[in-house]
Amino acid sequence: GAEEISLSIEKCDFKITMNNNNHHTEEISAERLMVRRGQPFTITVSFSAPIHNYLQQLKRTLLIVQTGSHPSKADGTQTEFPISSLGDQKQWSAALEEQDPCFWTISVNTPANAPIGQYALLLHASKSDCLLGNFTLLFNPWCQDDEVFLANEAQRQEYILNQEGVIYLGTENAVLAQPWDFSQFEEDIVDICFMLLDVGERHQRDKDHTQRKNPIYICRTVAAMLNCDEFRGILTECGTGQYYNGTPPSKWLGSRPILQQWVASQYKPVRYGQCWVFAAVMCSVLRCLGIPTRVVTGFTWAHNTNSSLSVDEYYDEDGTLLTQDKSARVWTFHVWNECWMARADLLQEYSGWQALDATCQEKSTGPSFCGPAPVQAIKKGDTEVDYDVCYFFAALNAKCQVWIQKADDTLKPALGGTKYIGNNISTKSVGSERCEDITHSYKYPEGTG
Repeated sequence: GAEEISLSIEKCDFKITMNNNNHHTEEISAERLMVRRGQPFTITVSFSAPIHNYLQQLKRTLLIVQTGSHPSKADGTQTEFPISSLGDQKQWSAALEEQDPCFWTISVNTPANAPIGQYALLLHASKSDCLLGNFTLLFNPWCQDDEVFLANEAQRQEYILNQEGVIYLGTENAVLAQPWDFSQFEEDIVDICFMLLDVGERHQRDKDHTQRKNPIYICRTVAAMLNCDEFRGILTECGTGQYYNGTPPSKWLGSRPILQQWVASQYKPVRYGQCWVFAAVMCSVLRCLGIPTRVVTGFTWAHNTNSSLSVDEYYDEDGTLLTQDKSARVWTFHVWNECWMARADLLQEYSGWQALDATCQEKSTGPSFCGPAPVQAIKKGDTEVDYDVCYFFAALNAKCQVWIQKADDTLKPALGGTKYIGNNISTKSVGSERCEDITHSYKYPEGTG
């Protein structure tokens, strides 16, 4: 009979430099394997004793990948697969690319819809498992079958790989361009991003890592984590301008100090954030995980209209704003995000940019963030579409009626006192410091549509 030799593995080379370069992750790490889903990576396994009958050995050999704290075959967080002569592009598979008695070079393929996360890779041979090493799996905008596929290389460079950004603040007549350091590829950030998902999922009692294959789920989990104090959110908002024992929002210049402080404080919300800080940190996290993301500013935004299309502002005769309606109000600017993805759950035309707003909304039901809402559905006013299209539509299309309160307390409408909301929606252009106006993607020209 065939003698039973166990494969004794001396070492496994994850070829990190080559693989990370091929997977556009060399910026993140030179020490750890970081790969994107739907694209193969190569490893070399060296044996301490020569293998002469490699075909017989191959038959008894499997690779195992697993992720999450309780990997299981049933929920797709553990998979075993043979090493064959040909891989299979659509699922976890492995192909033997080169073999000699002392080593095998194996190409491992990951499916384009695998859950992102930290994985262990094991080799199973003749009844025993040997850990070959660990790797991180991210979304892949370079892969046609990934829901976050983005066809244009210049856009991938900007919306995934660019760590330097500009955020627009101020008023439409006095725009301030605030440089921002997204630092999404600093080595500790990828671990913080997965911690953030873990903390958010623990709160939602969501143990099932299979959800992590879905970019919509990732966007919603991250948005929920950004500003909700009750479950260890990342930032806390301060409405009064009194920034006691904290950092005023205008003093932050990048996302990394915020994320590091959140981890260092054992997940206590960092003080303080405002809309642009939420959007900037959100952009860092999603770019790091591999979802193309940008930061978008709208000048004049109707906040908390509860989906009604009118807001009233009251002034005295000297032109001083009287704050009567505390919740519905017009902000001079508001900052949110857009993420790029196919919406397999909706009509084809709703794939593409999705609006996502991590700033707290006072909503009667549901989470306090909004999105991801297809920008095309906001433009069409198709408010039946998931998620929260109606909030974006109202915030960007409300009419604001301005009233003057006279000395005898009577109100009269101000002359020319209707303002349209939602002007000059702006984002940093691809590959340059210029500001790009994208209002047309949210609204038809005034007076049409």
